[in-house]
Amino acid sequence: MRKILLIILTAVIFQSCNFGSSGTQKNEDIEASKVQEIKVVNDKLFKAIMSNDIPGVKALLSDKLLTTVASSDLNNLVGTMSANYPSKSYTILDQYYVSNTNINIPNTLISGVSGDNDYVISYKALNKEMFTVLFMPTTTHNDALITVIYGKYGNEWKINILQFGQYTLLKKTASDYYKLAQENYKKGYLIDAVNDITVAKQCLNPAGEFFKYEKEQEINNFYDKVLAEAKAKFILPLTLENVESKPKVFRIFPQMTKDGFMPEICYVSSIKLADTVALKKENEKVKIEVAKTFYGIDKGKTKIFYGAYNEMPDGKKEVMQYRFIEVMKKVKEIKTK
Repeated sequence: MRKILLIILTAVIFQSCNFGSSGTQKNEDIEASKVQEIKVVNDKLFKAIMSNDIPGVKALLSDKLLTTVASSDLNNLVGTMSANYPSKSYTILDQYYVSNTNINIPNTLISGVSGDNDYVISYKALNKEMFTVLFMPTTTHNDALITVIYGKYGNEWKINILQFGQYTLLKKTASDYYKLAQENYKKGYLIDAVNDITVAKQCLNPAGEFFKYEKEQEINNFYDKVLAEAKAKFILPLTLENVESKPKVFRIFPQMTKDGFMPEICYVSSIKLADTVALKKENEKVKIEVAKTFYGIDKGKTKIFYGAYNEMPDGKKEVMQYRFIEVMKKVKEIKTK
């Protein structure tokens, strides 16, 4: 899924202490009556999002958020969520209630400090009573996180901050893919490490700048490290000199499958795409050279994808490719655009 944009009421990051906060309660420590109050509003929000009911979502927003967010942005975001994550139910990751003695002060919510998926949420408290809910539509493979920060206006809870972002891909978080990247890096599987850490980055900011994983900087540092090593070792486009037709590998990226992310190797071939017999013979040699050149790329995989092109895509025009999918030493061929 493409990265979902964010609805942001304020973009200020605060220090990790709640000046003027008289107490923070989390999950089961929150009074049942307050949980029930928020559940009523949260259910309305979820129903409105899933049914792409923009007026229904707007009815729950605070006046300040309504004046901040553009209608077109809200329409696009809610439309994306309802289309990509259709669901009849949701699960709550965490929820927090904060009681403040003052308003317009920083609130900081800390899930923990030692867990792989621990995070910090920082925001400006516009109300004396604040309630944060992190929840996900119930899905089979990928989880989107909906982060809602409510403020209490009189007797009503209204939304001050609403954000959508990627929390998991194939039920793995950014930290899970970071671990996979570290393991592959230790094995010397540099391209696999790059692919894994690239996927980790896609899940690293599920609530924008309000949400920060404890390991975010560590993950970013590792990303910079492996990418720098890969760019130094493999200068793309890279010509496979041992293949007579001299195909040029210009891109390798992770492709999502039901078994996990598998590598896709894109290369420019001098053989016309219409000549499928010659193209297949070339691909057999490409597979051998790719395995030799990019160590580990063929290890532990259920599939490897190859895209043969006659010209390198520039992102401006449609370019044809002939695709090979290597599955259990068999090859399926699909002609696509």
